[in-house]
Amino acid sequence: MDNAVPTIKLKKAVIPLEGVHCASCVARLEEGLNSLPGVAGVSVNLPSRTAFLSYDPSLADGRSISARIEELGYKALAFSESSGAAGNTALIELEREKNMFFRRFLLGLLLTSFLLLDLLIGFSQYTMLVAAGLAWGLAGWHFHAGFLRALKARTADMNSLVSLSTSVTYFYGVFVTLFPGDIVHNHAQWHEVGMLVTFINLGRWLEARSKNKAGEAVEKLFKIAPKFARRLRDGREQTVPVAEIMPGDLVPLRPGEQVPVDGRVTGGVSALDESLLTGEAMPVEKEVGSRVYAGTINKTGALVFLAEGVGEETVLMRIIKAVEESQAEKSAVQHMVDKISAWFVPAVFLAATVAAGLWFHYYGLARAAGIFAAVLAVACPCAMGLAVPMAVAVGFGRAASAGILIRNADVLERASGVDVVIFDKTGTVTEGRLRLDGLHPFDSGEKDLLRLLASAEEKSEHPFAEAVRRQAKEAGVEPLQLTSFEAVPGKGVRAGAAIGEILAGSLKWFDELSLTVPAAARAEIKASADSMLLVALDGKFAGYARLADTLRPEAAGLVAELEAMGIEPVMASGDRQAVVASASAAVGIKTYHAEVFPEEKRQLVMRYKALGKRTAMVGDGFNDAPALSEADLGMAMRSGTDVAIHASDITLMNNDLRSVITAVKISKAIKKIINQNLAWAFAYNIVLIPMAAGVFYPHWGVLIPPSAAGAAMALSSVSVVMNSLRLKRMKI
Repeated sequence: MDNAVPTIKLKKAVIPLEGVHCASCVARLEEGLNSLPGVAGVSVNLPSRTAFLSYDPSLADGRSISARIEELGYKALAFSESSGAAGNTALIELEREKNMFFRRFLLGLLLTSFLLLDLLIGFSQYTMLVAAGLAWGLAGWHFHAGFLRALKARTADMNSLVSLSTSVTYFYGVFVTLFPGDIVHNHAQWHEVGMLVTFINLGRWLEARSKNKAGEAVEKLFKIAPKFARRLRDGREQTVPVAEIMPGDLVPLRPGEQVPVDGRVTGGVSALDESLLTGEAMPVEKEVGSRVYAGTINKTGALVFLAEGVGEETVLMRIIKAVEESQAEKSAVQHMVDKISAWFVPAVFLAATVAAGLWFHYYGLARAAGIFAAVLAVACPCAMGLAVPMAVAVGFGRAASAGILIRNADVLERASGVDVVIFDKTGTVTEGRLRLDGLHPFDSGEKDLLRLLASAEEKSEHPFAEAVRRQAKEAGVEPLQLTSFEAVPGKGVRAGAAIGEILAGSLKWFDELSLTVPAAARAEIKASADSMLLVALDGKFAGYARLADTLRPEAAGLVAELEAMGIEPVMASGDRQAVVASASAAVGIKTYHAEVFPEEKRQLVMRYKALGKRTAMVGDGFNDAPALSEADLGMAMRSGTDVAIHASDITLMNNDLRSVITAVKISKAIKKIINQNLAWAFAYNIVLIPMAAGVFYPHWGVLIPPSAAGAAMALSSVSVVMNSLRLKRMKI
């Protein structure tokens, strides 16, 4: 009797969310959803505001999961098993929220400017009450809504701190204005309400901008995927959506077309541009039996292939999933304010209540009210609220002036202590553009050989041809007038001219044509790690050209500096073993990995992380996107693809590899300033809250009235701002 337990087949869902703002929101959602029967795992991606779930459809469904999200105080904007279907919804919500923060920042700035004019003009207190009320209620309403949501979940977050501080300050001012007298000798601090709301909205807007850019990465990945394809059915070609291609279908492919699905060639010969997957400019020759991959480009010949991997099973879609998973698993910004907010707010209320109770018992209601207001006013977390956004705003500006675009504040938590930097080769350590690195004529001069090459490649679209034409133009060599031209897919070109037939192609092709290649030249060609282009005139060997990528001039110096800092440089490339070994040796990198696909690059990053090493990845291509997302610190070159740039944490706008070290140093400096700001804010609260509560009054007569508490709060804010501005002039 078979007692085997049936295997439960889990489904996956992608849910864009509304109302997720901080790390505590993420933790609350993950904890709440994981407790739901049927949910096997959940990961909430803060930058894209998206939840990725695995669930048992027999125990949970979209309705029950969405209902739990509502119970937790958030909203499920969609419930889909397809990342593409949910992606647009999430991006629309991110864009809406970013614009909302910006509008409320501008409103808060306008109202705060009006409130500050009171220092010069002296408005009526009722005029100030109305203006401050607009700042509190309109520009800061989302904070109050977040506080109510946190209360519903019986927790506290940054919204709680901002809402409580602005509410206490504002309503204290209302009380002072409406009921002046001997209870509290103080005037309202209206401008503090506006300043706090304005600065926090600025920080939220900057954060929303970063999250919006992070969400664009996956959107761009889906745009790369082909949408239509042709298939052979009953001897006729049909154009259909890619989703209709099924395993076993025959798919014809013409020159210049994008491969729609993964498959295996059944007829034809061609060269495909697989830089999408490998990052290498070198086209890959395809013949019967060769594998082709969705998203790659057919360059020359015509092919017919048998569809095998379709839909979610293509290599392209697996790369997209890898980027999504890495973004979801990556730790979000862990602001210290959010970490301590859960106990800080209750602790302040407890302190204020206990202090007010004691003062009421010994000194009466009037003094108790003053103490309660003073404790809450002095504990107002304005400095804590400004600590991160001010340092980030100034620091990111300093980085941008150095040609370094930091995409999100997560970098600041991960930049310290990098142990390993993994470099892509093509377009990163090299410039990603083929060039003629050497001409080796046989019984002729270099100029004659270059003229033959330029003539043969004049009408070719191969990357080799681009390098030849560029070199010929620089050397002032004019190609011969052609009488005929034929591209031989996967082999080379055949061109006719007045001087005879010119052949340019690979050694393998020359051997197939039984053309004699001198033994010395043959040995040199086979031993070289570079690509070779052989030339013949009327069947006689005329020489060969060596093509290579150009190493960035600063690469070797960067590697040496990294090693001096105790950081291990590593190279990972989809190129051939000999080519990667040669490039690594040229720049001084001792550890390298060749012929690796995108998912293997990601796995390499994961292996280093599993060894406990803080890992950075530097790349520029679509193939680098999974590794850039997985790495503790992802850096993309500006010359790279949009996908690589948006999947990374940092973009090097000046394409100078030395910016890698500069970026790490600037990130460390920003984090240092944030820590200083927060340390000051915490120390300020630790010292002044007991003082405002009257702890020192019985022995030393020290007591902070609400007016002084408001001034102290303002001073703490100014100190944080001034400390953050040091980043503009700090030596990096």
